[in-house]
This record gives sequence, C-alpha cells and structure tokens, in this order.
Amino acid sequence: MQLVFSWPLFFDVLLSILWLISGIRDFMGKDPWLRLPFNQYERDPEYRAFWQKKNGVLFIFNAIVSLLDIFLPQAPWGGSWLLVAVVVDVLYLVAYEAWEHSAD
Repeated sequence: MQLVFSWPLFFDVLLSILWLISGIRDFMGKDPWLRLPFNQYERDPEYRAFWQKKNGVLFIFNAIVSLLDIFLPQAPWGGSWLLVAVVVDVLYLVAYEAWEHSAD
C-alpha cells in the first residue's frame, strides 16, 4: 500500500507549522517557549521587541518557503527553493541590522 505522506514529508510539514506558530507568537509579543535565566530577553524590553520583530518575519518566511519547497516542483534553474530562502534570510538580516544602526 502506497502512503500519501512519507515520514520526511510529514516532519517537513510539522517543522513548517511550528515555524509559522513561532513567528506569529513573536509578532504578537508572547513570551518565548523556552525561558532561560541568562537570556537578555528578560532584562531589556527594547532588545526583546527588536528580536521578536526580526524572528517573527524570519520564522513566517521560512515556514512559507519550506511548505512551498515541499509541494512545488524543483526551481527552474535546477536549485532548491530553500536555497532562495537562505539567501533572502541573510539579506534580510544584513538589511535589518544596517537599518537598526543607521540612527547611530
């Protein structure tokens, strides 16, 4: 009997859903799931808001691209859509960091 979902596909979908939930929680300003006593999240609300916005965008974007990579065919140039996601993540982090420090 042929299964519609394989185990790797199931875990990819599960990871994408967890990324999406984490991104939405960050945008809503919820507390992180893992509370560490030495984390700067607890001491500095401005730092926490900065990272929550950044992580929210990254997690939601990664969830969408991961789901697209599962269900879309391979990219036209023979590469993976996840490679595009990694490049966009790096560009976003560099641009966000530059914008954050542009007022300095």
